Amino acid sequence: MSPAGLADAAAALPAPGVLLGLALAYARIQACLLTLPGFGERLLTARVKVAVAMALTPLFAQPAAVPDGLPIVAVAAEMATGAMLGLFVRLLAFALDIAATALAQNASLSQILGISEDMPPHPIGNLLHLAGLATLFALGLPVMVCRLLADSFQLRPPGAWPQAGDVVGMIVPLLADSFALAMVLASPFILGGLLFQLLSGVVARVMPALPIVFLLAPAAILVALIALAIVTPSVLGLWADHVLGFSLGEGA
Repeated sequence: MSPAGLADAAAALPAPGVLLGLALAYARIQACLLTLPGFGERLLTARVKVAVAMALTPLFAQPAAVPDGLPIVAVAAEMATGAMLGLFVRLLAFALDIAATALAQNASLSQILGISEDMPPHPIGNLLHLAGLATLFALGLPVMVCRLLADSFQLRPPGAWPQAGDVVGMIVPLLADSFALAMVLASPFILGGLLFQLLSGVVARVMPALPIVFLLAPAAILVALIALAIVTPSVLGLWADHVLGFSLGEGA
């Protein structure tokens, strides 16, 4: 190729600031997706996660000034910012797993089937976990992620490190909110388990010779399964609305 052709090809390349802006936006988006509920699950392959991040990058990329030092520092800052974004949402989403654990233990449903390493170690937790992910995607998790990323790029420009004080100030209320939501979701089964224990104690006191465990335990499991089938749509709806309603403005 002639020198004139090389010069024309070099002139057609994007400016360094544009390429750096794309790299910074991709780093933040990819780190956010890896820590988000749904997009960050092991069920999705790495190719899908990379493809989603690459599809979202042109929507949020903006030219960035080339720093004097190493660009890897700015990329690391973007990865930390994106990981924090996904962590905020996952802290809220973790309420469903906590509620499922409390629900299964109080309803004697925690050891019916085997366990899974990727989800809560009981079948009820696995069921609610998968149903919760499907509910999030059906109710608009991709739209919520785009809104969250747009707010983050407005509040924190590319290349800036997240402030420790801001992160701690958001994580502590989110943790409290997540545990409170988990207890609200599991409250019908916690109260039901308490009533079952009180009823078992009264019957055992009245008829000491009656095998309470063999009579009431199967009935309690049956009632818990029926209640689970009735209450699960409301539990998932309340949880999904709470997670999808998260925004950086409210969290701050």
